[in-house]
Amino acid sequence: MVILGNMKIAISLNEVLRDFIGQFGYTYEKYIGEIDFKKNPVNSFDLEKHFKFNSIDEMNKFLYDEAALEIFGHADQIEDNIMNAFNMFLMDIKDDEEHEVEIVSREAVKSIPSTFFFLSKLSCRIDKIRFVMDYEDYWDGVDVLITANPKALEAKPKDKLAIKIKSTYNESSSADFELDSLKDFISDETLREKILNTKITTYEEIED
Repeated sequence: MVILGNMKIAISLNEVLRDFIGQFGYTYEKYIGEIDFKKNPVNSFDLEKHFKFNSIDEMNKFLYDEAALEIFGHADQIEDNIMNAFNMFLMDIKDDEEHEVEIVSREAVKSIPSTFFFLSKLSCRIDKIRFVMDYEDYWDGVDVLITANPKALEAKPKDKLAIKIKSTYNESSSADFELDSLKDFISDETLREKILNTKITTYEEIED
């Protein structure tokens, strides 16, 4: 598959636009107990190793039911003014009739309306939002995924393009490109075009 021309680009939220880990830690300390990210950084996506709960079910209940609004809705943007930069990018893409952009996020129960609140409070202008449960579904119908989620990166089909936004919990995850920030992609047109004009060579093409 050759990644050229107009494409569908999916962008995930956590650690790309939304400070999920920071807000999870803040909310955990508020209701459960102290946590020290400096001594014990969240360096893996197995969150139950970093946030002490009696079970994964108990953690998920806290995340997606009991404290969903505080964690997913009241979280801050991952860096100053990134949503403004993202909105400008969306306007430029629309004006140029170039590519299609959507937000994709793994959400459940009360984190769904909480995520709508997060996007609303920051005046996000995206007009396509897709919620999924399975990590493979991040890739449905898209050519490019920009994400910090290591499990979504692991699920990458061989004919798609993965752009990893670096995070403390995805250092060992591989991707076609690695960026420090989404701003690198949306603000640097030369870099963006270089990435989006990458040829993805499959094993079948090599064998032919």
